[in-house]
Amino acid sequence: MLLRLGGSVLQARCVAPSTLGLFNGIGLVIGYTPLFHLGILDGLNRELPRYVGKGDQQHAKDLAAAAQAWAIAVGTILGVALLMVAGWQLAHGKFMLAFGWLTNAITAFLYLYTGYLQMTYRTSQDFARLALVGVLGNAVALVLVVLVAFLNFYGLCLRAIIVSVLSVLLLYYSRPLRVGPRWNLGHLKHLLTIGAPILGVNYLYAFWGLLNATLVLRFMGTEGMGLYAIVAMASSSFELLPNAVEQVLYPRMSEQFGRTNQVHDLGAIWHKPMLLTVVAMVPMTVLSWWLAEPVVRWVAPAYVGAVPAIQWSLLLPLASSFAPVGSFFNVVRRQDLYVTAILLGMVVYGGSLCWLIRDHALLPAFPQAMLAGRVVFLLVCLVFLRHLNRPKAV
Repeated sequence: MLLRLGGSVLQARCVAPSTLGLFNGIGLVIGYTPLFHLGILDGLNRELPRYVGKGDQQHAKDLAAAAQAWAIAVGTILGVALLMVAGWQLAHGKFMLAFGWLTNAITAFLYLYTGYLQMTYRTSQDFARLALVGVLGNAVALVLVVLVAFLNFYGLCLRAIIVSVLSVLLLYYSRPLRVGPRWNLGHLKHLLTIGAPILGVNYLYAFWGLLNATLVLRFMGTEGMGLYAIVAMASSSFELLPNAVEQVLYPRMSEQFGRTNQVHDLGAIWHKPMLLTVVAMVPMTVLSWWLAEPVVRWVAPAYVGAVPAIQWSLLLPLASSFAPVGSFFNVVRRQDLYVTAILLGMVVYGGSLCWLIRDHALLPAFPQAMLAGRVVFLLVCLVFLRHLNRPKAV
């Protein structure tokens, strides 16, 4: 988390907000990439540990082989499509935009294959290796800030490409499940049936953040998008801790559900880690709120106008400490309740944002509206969890 945060702040120091805003504006296309795997990878994320829990290791490997083939095929199609966009920009003499789209063509392919590889890490030993890969990737990203210092926009692109390639290579080298890609329509159909609803709710939740960033670009322009980039960087850096906890707990809950098929057994898995995550995040959030202004003013003074938004955005990872709550619904296949909670949160977000920008759009309004929506989302989730954990609920 510290490596990513340090790299993000130093990167912001090296480029103007308008340049960073242009780079992140083009990069919004990556936010739509998960839609194209149609839920196959989400299905693998649930079914792989479930079949391990059932003791059917071979079927788990067969599902992984089919999902890997799908990730490679879809990633290749996306990469070629974005490469054509880059070629079109190049033909019109827009070299900066062409290199930006080339970067997205490469990262789009690697994004899907990285997603597949990460979902094969399921045990405690696997997660230790996965954590090491994350640390190495962020350490290299910190060093590569020197490219941004010398090459500006092109340095941003090269940094993104190198880090993406390195992450895939490290994940592939230490992958715990060594199976090759193998087409199997039956397995893909099964993963699609399981994963499509999960993709729907997970992407709806992810789209919420993507929509927020798009509205920042719409109302604040590329300059505001550049300022908001450091806001998103700070928030995403702090999100690493709750996301890591969720990444560990989700397969454990799926494996346990595969063994017993009992909803009540899952609470014992996520209650204590979730509470400990919240306890850890509170002092980190308070300290970071206090340090945000002096650190940004010292390291990246061009972004000092983003400080109030950064401070509000630091409360979002604190809310994400309750992330295992959402995973619970995917494990027990009650995405209907999950969607209801997300939609209610988005309605509150939309209403809050309209009220906050009614006279004039200011950057802090966007994380403030997100926070209001997230709180409502979590409260509704907790109500549904209580309902599911009643003795008669299975």
